[in-house]
Amino acid sequence: MTDGVCDASCPLGRREFLGAAALAALAVLETACGDGQIGPAAPGTGGTTGGNTLVVTVASFTALANVGGAARVDGGQGTPVALVRTGTSTFAAFSLRCPHEGFTVSVLNGSFYCPAHGARFASSGTWTGGQRTSNLHALVSTYDAVAGTVTISR
Repeated sequence: MTDGVCDASCPLGRREFLGAAALAALAVLETACGDGQIGPAAPGTGGTTGGNTLVVTVASFTALANVGGAARVDGGQGTPVALVRTGTSTFAAFSLRCPHEGFTVSVLNGSFYCPAHGARFASSGTWTGGQRTSNLHALVSTYDAVAGTVTISR
């Protein structure tokens, strides 16, 4: 310390340490409240956007090969969206914004989980446990079997 000013050689005081630890904890929490990944979803994941629609190439998501499979399909752009294969030629789409406080919900083994508050949702988007909230918001989707795509309106 020189002239009452602490330089790089001064150890952190208790307040400075606690402040730095709190900021680090907030950074970890912010990452955890996202989609479970650090950074945006990988580009080129099979979804293209056009205004308020999202066109998803089903073959680009291995989880959608079987009935009951679910995947995040927005490619990190716009509203986070999941697609669930409900039958051989039927799909359901949901906004991945938690209805409780708007955090991004994660896809977890064919169902959904909000890492911020612990809310759980079935593959149908229905709330099943954890933080009490409403169901996930269903989105309109149309399957084109010839093209192998699902168009989702957001």
